[in-house]
Amino acid sequence: MFRLGFTNHYSIIYRYVEKSMEIIDLVIIGAGPAGISTALHLLQIDDSWSQRMLVLEKESHPRFKLCGGGITQFGLNILQELGIDLPLPIPHAEINDARLLYKSRIIHVRNKPEFLVFNRSEFDTYLSSLAKEREARIQENEEVISLNIDEDGVDIYTSIGQYRTKVVVGADGALGITRKTQKHLNSKRNIARSLELIRPAKIDTPQFTERYATFDFTPVHEDLQGYYWDFPSFVDGKSAFNNGVYDSRVAKNKDRANLIDLLHAGLCLDKSELSAIVPRAHPIPLFSPRKISSSPRMLYVGDAAGVDPLFGEGIGPALGYGKVAAKAIQSAFSTGNFSFEHYRSNIQFSSLGRYLTLRWAIAWWAYRLCKNPTFMHAVWLLGKIIAYLASKLSSPEKHKYQKPMSAYEE
Repeated sequence: MFRLGFTNHYSIIYRYVEKSMEIIDLVIIGAGPAGISTALHLLQIDDSWSQRMLVLEKESHPRFKLCGGGITQFGLNILQELGIDLPLPIPHAEINDARLLYKSRIIHVRNKPEFLVFNRSEFDTYLSSLAKEREARIQENEEVISLNIDEDGVDIYTSIGQYRTKVVVGADGALGITRKTQKHLNSKRNIARSLELIRPAKIDTPQFTERYATFDFTPVHEDLQGYYWDFPSFVDGKSAFNNGVYDSRVAKNKDRANLIDLLHAGLCLDKSELSAIVPRAHPIPLFSPRKISSSPRMLYVGDAAGVDPLFGEGIGPALGYGKVAAKAIQSAFSTGNFSFEHYRSNIQFSSLGRYLTLRWAIAWWAYRLCKNPTFMHAVWLLGKIIAYLASKLSSPEKHKYQKPMSAYEE
């Protein structure tokens, strides 16, 4: 049988052997942190979901994913709530000192850890493997080609088969098929920009020995609505730098920063070294409390729903979306109401919603006023006071990371 599908703006003819349509209660499209978190939270609520849901992933793990790789305390807490032991048994850099820079000013945000930096490919692979151990059904290398939603359910056509389901979870990112299907939801989306690259690093450099990461907001004077980042990381067990530039574009009417020039300036490399560097770009859909994150029989999680506008943090919120979505899905099947009309308010009144709304409000004002030196100096003074008070009130080492970074180096 032949079917015509549209993906990545190209017309592709998919051929597959017709098989009987599988009927299942729930299909999650995308096996990243948001999709897997949704599955894990549902299994935690009711283990019968192992027989009632399916996760579809168009690629196979490990698969490449652009991402700074940082997981904050917010995300680590959710992993612990899921019964996942910390530290995770995969390479990661522990950050005990997040350094926020603005010209000569610096704010030290300290905790043990403040956040962790993973290679996204390795983190996603681990989380997917864990879900399979808990009997989640995940089918890789099966791309969703089209969706047809009606009053009674959703027909899903993939590269190798077809399904009939009651609910779909869109965990397939900013450019996924679920957002494209509901085009009316995309009209007022804010999309941030980001450039990222991975460079080899020596394990004895200060970022590794002192366990710090840098967020440099100095380029806001060059129209950047964000920062340049420098994270220590590990890729395949080897030490590396994860560098990049994040531009929120919260203030759409302002001039667009030249991200390539800002990335090069942040790296401080000579021309011969820069010529060998090829950064990768990716769009980042931002959270807004006004943004619609559901439609009848479909709800969105992770990038498809929106990430933190202030720092562009995605992994922690993705894990949080899974928690909210699982509760909404369980309620829908209990009541038989699949409109998900309250899903946006479910997000807003959750710990995730409070976390993202605060950052949205700060980003809305800060990135509109950031070219004003007086404003920035006042923000840094206030930030230093808050960071100092937070360090005095912080709890003991909750996650107790003990493994030295050098243990990952071959």
